[in-house]
Amino acid sequence: MEPTVGLVQSLVIKAQRQLLDGIGRAVGTKVVYLKAAWADPVLYGGTGQRAGSDLDVLVRPAAFFAFARALEGEGFRRYVQPWLRATFRLGYKAWTFEGQPRWMTVDLHRAIAEAPWFELDPDACVDRATVYDSVDGPILSLCPEDQVLYAAAHYGQHRFTIDHRHLDDVERLLAGRAVAWPVVLERARPAGLSVPLRLLMESLRARGAGVPSAPEAALLRWRLGYAHRWVATAPALERRLPPSRIVDNVLRMPLLSGRPAALPRFVASYLSLRALDVVAEVYHRALDADAALRPGPPDRAARDGERDPSQ
Repeated sequence: MEPTVGLVQSLVIKAQRQLLDGIGRAVGTKVVYLKAAWADPVLYGGTGQRAGSDLDVLVRPAAFFAFARALEGEGFRRYVQPWLRATFRLGYKAWTFEGQPRWMTVDLHRAIAEAPWFELDPDACVDRATVYDSVDGPILSLCPEDQVLYAAAHYGQHRFTIDHRHLDDVERLLAGRAVAWPVVLERARPAGLSVPLRLLMESLRARGAGVPSAPEAALLRWRLGYAHRWVATAPALERRLPPSRIVDNVLRMPLLSGRPAALPRFVASYLSLRALDVVAEVYHRALDADAALRPGPPDRAARDGERDPSQ
């Protein structure tokens, strides 16, 4: 992205934060800014170097639907990714809202990790959120330890095939703030993030960041070995295999997730949601067929003829 475009985006986000913070106060939730919405003003000085495609925010799950309705009341319209079917759309971890011409698209999160593979308690993340000083004033975002875990989850959910922007953010964060690595490692285990976190830490160490080395248990070393081979061939797999959630979740994600029950939970959830999709599709087809059989109102010419006394 051109620097001028990035700077304009930074100015838009600065104004848009006031709108989103106001909605948060109205519905009773903190608004936690993620990725570029936090990183550009805090880590890059608001210069537009850290641009993004949308504005990511996390809110408390209990306030998620109220926040979504309030966004729609401000003229935003929800965009549904074509690859998400009806029942998946309702429960997905983030909803995307396209704004008016003056506003950026909002990616509204009620979670920052994709279940069942990874699990970071969103309420706990909101409770631990930290206010950062920036050129735009105070900005609420994830605490430093959760920033690292979020980066690990983000790369893991994208099979380590996305660009380096989030990695750059963590490197800059580490250069300016202390991170309690024992806390990060402890939170990673129940979240199923041990393997993505170790891969992220290796990438940071290769860049010269001050990241400690941690002893790896035998099982974790074995899983890391397989994950390394898989990540190295991921771009080729992306080209060969069709872009399918089944392919991603059955063949790839079990290598990165440390939650043993994740695969059976995914399969059970997938089958039940697909069954609900069939029910929903049959129901809507029946409604459409019923509407087609109902007689419509008489056309205007016929009505005028009935009222014309010369007829």
